Amino acid sequence: MAIGKENYQKHINRRKDKKLKKLLDHHDFLNRKTKEIDAEREEGERSGDGKTHLIRLKKQKLAMKDEIARVTKDLSKLTKVK
Repeated sequence: MAIGKENYQKHINRRKDKKLKKLLDHHDFLNRKTKEIDAEREEGERSGDGKTHLIRLKKQKLAMKDEIARVTKDLSKLTKVK
């Protein structure tokens, strides 16, 4: 029974690792996009649509950061279980 439980834990860890990698990649993408839009806004593009788009991206980025913290916490719990 211990072998099955061990394999199950490895499977969960691997799945969480993939989820964490996907979240980190998406966070990096959002970070690049917000920097691009900030740079455009500094150059003089001050439309209301640009600001709402920027705010929406920043909110998504913050949500990703919270999700990354949650998954990292869950993953650390799983890896400490023996």
